[in-house]
Amino acid sequence: MKKIAHESGPIKLSRRHQLWIYWVSALLMASGLGWLIAHYFLATAGEFGETHHFSEPWWLKLHGALAMVFLIVFGALLPAHAFRAWRLNKNRKSGAVIMGITVILVVSAYGLYYAGGDVLRDWLGVIHWVTGLMAAAGLTVHIWMGKRTRVPHRLQHKHIQQHHQ
Repeated sequence: MKKIAHESGPIKLSRRHQLWIYWVSALLMASGLGWLIAHYFLATAGEFGETHHFSEPWWLKLHGALAMVFLIVFGALLPAHAFRAWRLNKNRKSGAVIMGITVILVVSAYGLYYAGGDVLRDWLGVIHWVTGLMAAAGLTVHIWMGKRTRVPHRLQHKHIQQHHQ
């Protein structure tokens, strides 16, 4: 059975979708790093113990808002990119890593927001920010592997024409 031409075509995202993913991911990473720096390096000793830096809650609010935007952008790429690539057996390993990282980040963020108990929240916090730092490397590797295995446009176009003959 012949594959439909668009099924065998590239999995590449549109330029607009790429920019959304890259910018939202970069801003999400920057806001997370901003919170980490404020929380771990800018806290000061106060009369009643450690005093958090004034910017810490603002970093957290920005990070949460960007996370919501990221979930929309990420969700939009699932049918046209992730599920299609999985069916075509393209870039599965790094794609699975990205999906796993995203699931860990979403679950740990949910736990940080709703979980009770300082010990659990401390563990979830470490899991969340370590996984978040890994996300940048994971996305970079996934993009690099996708570009490395992509068929050049002129060859891909020729391949689609041959399928129709």
